[in-house]
Amino acid sequence: MQIFKKEKRVVEVVLEHIEKTTECVEATTAGVKAFVFDDYSGAGITVSRVNDLESEADTLLREIRDLLYSGAYLPLIRGDIYRLMSAVDDVANKAEDCYDFFHYQKPRIPEEYRSQVVAILELTAGCFVELRKALKAYFKPKGEIDTLRQHTQKVSELESLIDDNEEALTAQIFDSALDKSDKLHLRQCLSLIATISDTIEDAADELQLTSMKSIV
Repeated sequence: MQIFKKEKRVVEVVLEHIEKTTECVEATTAGVKAFVFDDYSGAGITVSRVNDLESEADTLLREIRDLLYSGAYLPLIRGDIYRLMSAVDDVANKAEDCYDFFHYQKPRIPEEYRSQVVAILELTAGCFVELRKALKAYFKPKGEIDTLRQHTQKVSELESLIDDNEEALTAQIFDSALDKSDKLHLRQCLSLIATISDTIEDAADELQLTSMKSIV
């Protein structure tokens, strides 16, 4: 039946979107790590590559919207699925914002803080891995609600750890002898990185709300 074909296509595009967002987050974290160590070539990651990945995710989100508008799924859950995938799409948006900042402004990260910044980036990448697993659990046939909850809980734990690390590093920076302008620039760097995990947690929260109503 046509409606089931549309629903199958929604899931296919959703999975494509998740993978595209994964690529965007991975490219961002790899590229920013390179900038932390003054490798302005971005370890081969170009700003156009990150921007293209974010644009491709946007295109997939529009296809999801159009499929839902055309009648895929019951009206009760169409809006929930679209809000969920919009929240996931926002992760790619925040990743792009972060990469653009480092690419265009090229902030200097003092050597004594580099390992801590890299640790935050690695936690951020891990946070999205957990969201990705939770999303895939939701969109599997009949869903895997227990698996979903395990991974969304892990997202929350990692996001809290990132916040703790960000706050501790911010305190160190503002206690240092750096110029105030450098301190503020570094604070902006950390805020943009932390915003990615904040957005990942927002998407995980949206996923939990959606899963309470239905398993697709």
